Parts: sequence; structure tokens; C-alpha cells
Amino acid sequence: MSKIIVLGNGYVGQKVYKQLSAKFDQDITSVQGLSYDNPEELNNEFEQILKPKVMTVGPKSSTDQTWLINCVGYTGKPNVDACEEDKEKCWALNVTFPILLANFCIKHNVKVINISSGCIYDNYKCIVNKKYEEEEWPDFGIDSESSSWYSRTKHAAELSLNAYPNVYTLRVRMPICNDFNSGKNYLSKLLKYNDLLEEVNSKTVIKDLIDVVNKIIIIQDIPSGLYNCVNPQALSTKEVTEILDKNGMWNPHWNFIDYKELKKHIKANRSNCILSTEKSRLYNIEMPSERDSLNELLSPNEE
Repeated sequence: MSKIIVLGNGYVGQKVYKQLSAKFDQDITSVQGLSYDNPEELNNEFEQILKPKVMTVGPKSSTDQTWLINCVGYTGKPNVDACEEDKEKCWALNVTFPILLANFCIKHNVKVINISSGCIYDNYKCIVNKKYEEEEWPDFGIDSESSSWYSRTKHAAELSLNAYPNVYTLRVRMPICNDFNSGKNYLSKLLKYNDLLEEVNSKTVIKDLIDVVNKIIIIQDIPSGLYNCVNPQALSTKEVTEILDKNGMWNPHWNFIDYKELKKHIKANRSNCILSTEKSRLYNIEMPSERDSLNELLSPNEE
């Protein structure tokens, strides 16, 4: 059985640990509070995390593999505008930490699943409904003058992590769950705000992301590298609100605005894009369609 360690206790980290533990028979541990800003101390903490809890006798099984799922990251509070004000912390958590982690893990034969972001593309300057594939150079990344600092850090991390054969980088966007007490939940945001940007954007239903994580761990021949972990057949904001309405959730003050109007109220530019899921389909880790997954998530029987 694989040993799985989830790093980070934020919005995604909590969901990954809880749901992965509940759905699958795995040896899984949650770790938080690491010294991300102190490389020497961080190295000692990594050593302690990977230290075997119980010494075993005899040869290891071919399936005995340690995995670190990195959910550590800085998205800013209440949103990515805060990253513009705290660039050092944003870089430390989104770039320095995952690189140190990958470097440590490759020396100890540990595989890493790095939960990252697909917010490094911007369809605003491209053809309508363009679908970005994994290997396309980001047009909202580190060398883009219009990019947010948050998106630049995510692109910078990818450039380094691509060199590590033990790292799977999973790009997620606008993560969705059925926990409406969470302010990071995309659906909670829709219900909270009156002015909504009317765009078609890729999104990630977290329970589907966890299924992908489990498949990567149990299937031995999925290659490492970049994967767009979003639900295919992306919906517009208005289409999502219609699904919410059918399930008894509605904000009577909703007003749909365009990006020019949104820019009057934000510090950092926002990524609006659709990510291709063809690579995920090729390796049999493609998620259900966004509409199907949302309908299932909001059904009365879903916990």
C-alpha cells in the first residue's frame, strides 16, 4: 500500500485529505505548519515527515511508494489582489517551497503531486473559446506585463518543476465543492457577490480532482508532468447560476458585467480561459463534464 502525505491545511488541502481518506483505502497523513521560509529547518521537517513510523522486515512490495500531495500555496485573502501587496510570501509559498520539496523528494525516491493553478492563460487576447493545452507557453505568466503576481509565481514554479521526473503538476481552476461555508468555494462566491463576470471559464470540482489523484497513485504507468485537472465542457457564469437556481439557490441582485467593468474594482488582472482536457482523456483521468458534476454535487443525496 502506498503511503500518502498531504501537505497544507487550506481550502483544497482540507478537502483532499478528508475526502481521500474517506473514499479510498490508503495510508494517509496530513501535515501543516512547515517552515516554508527556512530551507535548513524545512529539510529537517521533511526528514521527520518521511521517517518510517514502523520498521518492517522483508522486501518491499512493488506498490510501496511514498507520495507527497502538495496543497501548500498562497492565493491571497480575500483574493489574489492581496498577492500584489505581499509578493515575497507569495513567491516563497508558490515557487520556493515546491521546488525545495521536489528536490528533497527526488533524492528519497518520493513522488510529488503538486496542486497548482491553470490561471496562467488569458483568453481575452485570443480567439473565442480557445482551449489551452498543457505544453502551450502561458500568455498570462511570468513574462506577461498584464499578468497578476500570483499567476507569475505559478508559471515560475512550473518551469522549474518540469525538470523533475518525480513531479505531477495538476492545474486546477476555480475549485468547487458543496461546502457553502467556505469562502473559497466558487459557488459560495457566486451567491455572495451581486456583480458577476459573464465569461466561460474552466473549473475544478474537488471530488473529481481527488479521483484523479487516486488514479495517478494506483496506476503505475501514468507519466509525470503537467495535467489540466478541470472538468471538460466548461460553462459560462450564467449557466452555473441557472444550475444553482434549479437547486433552490439564488441571489436576486445578480448583475452580469464584462471584464472592462470588473477591472474598475480590482488591483490585479484576472485570468479567463478554457483548458484542454485531451491529455487527461488520453491517460484515462479525464473528469466528468462540468454540468454533470455540478448536478451530482448539488443533488440532495450528495454529502
